[in-house]
Amino acid sequence: MEEVVGGVFRVLGRFIVEVIFTAVFEVMFQFPGNIICKAFTKEGKEPNGFLVVICSILFWVLVVALGYFAYLALSSEPNA
Repeated sequence: MEEVVGGVFRVLGRFIVEVIFTAVFEVMFQFPGNIICKAFTKEGKEPNGFLVVICSILFWVLVVALGYFAYLALSSEPNA
């Protein structure tokens, strides 16, 4: 009986992790790149998937860099 319950929880856990991982991947690595690339593609065409991922990665690198530099600029005391 324990094996059956363990198997059910294992399948349920894998399903939930897969759904969460897919949703996070979609939001982080496809949504920003898709928005950016659609601005530069011809009407009626979908942007290339590889280009979308690269643009998303560059977008997040830019967001992190800007956040870091904004923190440095707005911090009250300078770092050594």
